[in-house]
Amino acid sequence: MKPIDAKALYIGTNYHPHDWPQTRWAHDLDMMAQRGFTVVRLGHLCWDSFEPEEGKFTFEWMDQVMDLCHQRGIGVFLDIPTRPAPTWLHKKFPSIDIVDRNGVRQNAHFRYMEDVGDPHFREYAYRLAAVMAKRYASHPALMAFGLCNELGSGFISYSPTARERFVVWLKEKYRTVEELNFAWAGHRWSRKLQAFEQVDLPMGSQVVGAPERYLDMRRFFSQELVDYMAGLKDTVNQFAPGVPVSSNHWAENPEVGFDYNHNWRRLTDFSGQGFYPGINPEDEKGIIGAVFCNVHRAVENPLPDWNLEFQVGGNGGYSCPPKTMRMYAYLTYLYGSQAILAWTWRSMLGGEEQYLFGLLDHDGEPSWKLDEFAQISQEAKLLEENHLFPRKRQPEIAVAYSFEDLLISEYAKDYYAVSHRDQAVEAFTAAYRLNRDCALVDLRGIENQYRVLILPGNAEITQEMADSIRKQLEGGATVIMTAFSAKVNEYNQVFDTSLPGRLSDVFGIKVRGFDRAITHVSQVNVGSLEKSPLELRRKKVTIEKDGETWQSQVNYHEFLELTTAQSLADYQGTDSPYTTAVSCNAYGKGKAIYVGVPAEDGLIRTVLEKVCGILPAFPELPKGVVARSLEGGKTLYVNTRPEEVAFPAKGRSLFTGETCQGEVRLPAYEVELLEQE
Repeated sequence: MKPIDAKALYIGTNYHPHDWPQTRWAHDLDMMAQRGFTVVRLGHLCWDSFEPEEGKFTFEWMDQVMDLCHQRGIGVFLDIPTRPAPTWLHKKFPSIDIVDRNGVRQNAHFRYMEDVGDPHFREYAYRLAAVMAKRYASHPALMAFGLCNELGSGFISYSPTARERFVVWLKEKYRTVEELNFAWAGHRWSRKLQAFEQVDLPMGSQVVGAPERYLDMRRFFSQELVDYMAGLKDTVNQFAPGVPVSSNHWAENPEVGFDYNHNWRRLTDFSGQGFYPGINPEDEKGIIGAVFCNVHRAVENPLPDWNLEFQVGGNGGYSCPPKTMRMYAYLTYLYGSQAILAWTWRSMLGGEEQYLFGLLDHDGEPSWKLDEFAQISQEAKLLEENHLFPRKRQPEIAVAYSFEDLLISEYAKDYYAVSHRDQAVEAFTAAYRLNRDCALVDLRGIENQYRVLILPGNAEITQEMADSIRKQLEGGATVIMTAFSAKVNEYNQVFDTSLPGRLSDVFGIKVRGFDRAITHVSQVNVGSLEKSPLELRRKKVTIEKDGETWQSQVNYHEFLELTTAQSLADYQGTDSPYTTAVSCNAYGKGKAIYVGVPAEDGLIRTVLEKVCGILPAFPELPKGVVARSLEGGKTLYVNTRPEEVAFPAKGRSLFTGETCQGEVRLPAYEVELLEQE
């Protein structure tokens, strides 16, 4: 085994030797070694290359690749490729096939078309994991095992066997049919159940049914994914004790996904992810979204994370502009990354990603992108020599992010004008633009005390979550809650008490309704009546504080009745008797702030600066420059903009050795590392 050096940075790529002739392997790995690559990810997406038929394992080819890596000093992150499942397994056990909502079994013609909860699938997947872990546990090139690829992506299966497993899950959760009927509001619309066996999955139409049932169904599929990942990890730990594991899972996937935040300690030793900002760096939302995913995967794990897939091309897009990949690399360093592995090495000749371009072109010749990665690798040694990275994150700000809140807001789009994820990204963006570290935390188990905790449309508040929020306040935190928060209980039923549910006393308010300033028409036509949006141009609701005016971009604002809270800012242009837009209430040693509109970067930044006293870490920097202070009086600046920027700074450049006398001029997508003299 090749231990991971906690003080090292790793640069490498994803490699698929089963795609290429054996005569090509040594040549490819030589090119990697010559460019300073120190790690390669192998093994993913090729179960039937290891087990072409049931029980017949062929590992000799991977043995050779692993040996070639070791000979060149390249470490291996080895995936256990349990998805996609091989065709022979689908044919042997049709129960692992995906069944769509119309009850139609789907042929496995696309990747990730297996039901990971099926016991037959798990039996064979865990067997593969055991055999691979045992075989490679002591190989001198092995650094870590990967738990499959992009778990969380794929499709939900509405098969009879999935329904049977769902019934078992419900029995364990609710114990009696009476409890289930209460949780699902069975008395509504005459939907009481007399037995658990009467439970059906929502099939036959696009209507998903009652919100309580839908949330429980998604909880069930989430739990199956979590249990499957945990089972893979347990198998690896059994047959390869001491070898770390990670995964580039896809918990955020909109089709399936799973509750990662609450389970991360069970699933990985260090976080892994794909960094996909898109190939156009002028799309700032793409950049921030990619960084958001990095931070989400980290949760509160103090260990650095690995970019197991790092975008170097796109489907139909050859590459990012020159220098952009290097800029992205340094950006991930600032957010705690230790490893950057290009996706992918060579552009694939066939398959579903044949036009997703890699470091090498289709003909196997290097592109200029390989040279840029070589530069990243060379500079990584400089960073190591100065003991600057991996950088330890020190967040004072936390944003509560929840898989269940995302499901709740996506289910009821006619009410939730903006999803929980979009609100969370906006709150994160505020910290990003202040050049402040930020953690994405789970309200059911916050491990650290924070200076500021932001609740961006966290619709579900259980008693456990409410207690967690109170604990942060008692510890001196400022808690900022935005619109659409604390609306429903653990069953996804609206509170029958004053809103925000379970926290009305904490925030010192009662939410007395809401208004949509632009239109009063639902997005859904009811009863086949034709409706047109009613434009109320006379109503331009703004928020005003000390002569400053701010207007929400979202068509929604809540009415706040103050009980013990004080008003920080008021609405202008509303016809409601309740004029408070932002309130503040003292609680414990902290402050509870309620914002009556959904989270938006500008307003959240204003609250952070003027109420919480969290100012920009580098106030002189222009927009788009990300920076952090490092140990030893050093500072790293990353220009994410497509134009040159200038800002005041002094110090000696560790890249060029030149001294900056007072102003830094940073070209488009460039970086600078200054040391105070």
